Amino acid sequence: MLADLHSHTYFSDGALAPADLIARALANQVDYLAITDHDTTAALRAVDLDSLPEHFHLVPGVEVSCLWEGIEVHVVGIGIDIDNAPLQALLSGQQALRRERAQAIDMRLQKAGHTGLMRYLDALPCAAISRNHVAQFLMERGIAKSKDDAFKRFLGQRGKFSAQAQWCAIPVAVQALRDAGGIAILAHPNRYGLSNIKLRRLVSEFALWQGEGIEVSFSNIAPDKMSYMASLCEANDLWASTGSDFHDPKYQWMDVGRFRHLPALCAQRAIWLHPGWPGHSVSIGA
Repeated sequence: MLADLHSHTYFSDGALAPADLIARALANQVDYLAITDHDTTAALRAVDLDSLPEHFHLVPGVEVSCLWEGIEVHVVGIGIDIDNAPLQALLSGQQALRRERAQAIDMRLQKAGHTGLMRYLDALPCAAISRNHVAQFLMERGIAKSKDDAFKRFLGQRGKFSAQAQWCAIPVAVQALRDAGGIAILAHPNRYGLSNIKLRRLVSEFALWQGEGIEVSFSNIAPDKMSYMASLCEANDLWASTGSDFHDPKYQWMDVGRFRHLPALCAQRAIWLHPGWPGHSVSIGA
């Protein structure tokens, strides 16, 4: 069984429509696909469930942006009820923060003589504006040479046009996901630039806050790093999840379903063995 439990569409910062993402997952022989856009479940309402083959299982999910000690950390929720009102209220607040951040960046850009960011963003199909969209704007206007350049010079913490969002705290996200019937998973833990000491503390606190899983295998993770994720999973009695974090077909190393098998250390902790695993059918609501 191949379960890719972390992917994005153009409703957040992905490149593909939901139908195209699902088609790519099917072509890559993915059995379970979770669409986990940043702070929105809009993509899930755009899926024609009746068109999905019987052997393929779509898992409703979301990736919530959080702050932990001033650092942006992401929590994936899978198996959620997307009609859950408190969860949608949280996501609406997160989307508002995203727009406020974009407006703050726009003000800085206008002072530097660059106009049109909000018009550009409003023309996109996304429901959750991201800095990746702003980076694309900067590249198309010739202000930045590349995405990396955009973040290094303009959008990163010390960038010329930088603006930070005050995301919700991890316990708030975990509780909202659990109350919506979901499983809360700490996303790509080794991508936050933390020392091993701080990473161990983050994972330990996540477990204390009733987070239930941790991504152990994901795109482009080195074998030694994955083994370390497995040891953190075991030490904190968490479930082990897998996901590509797919965004765009041009990033072949992050393609749908492209990641290593779970290491033996946590094979018995695979997230699909969780008693709350969504199972063989998913209802996404009206």
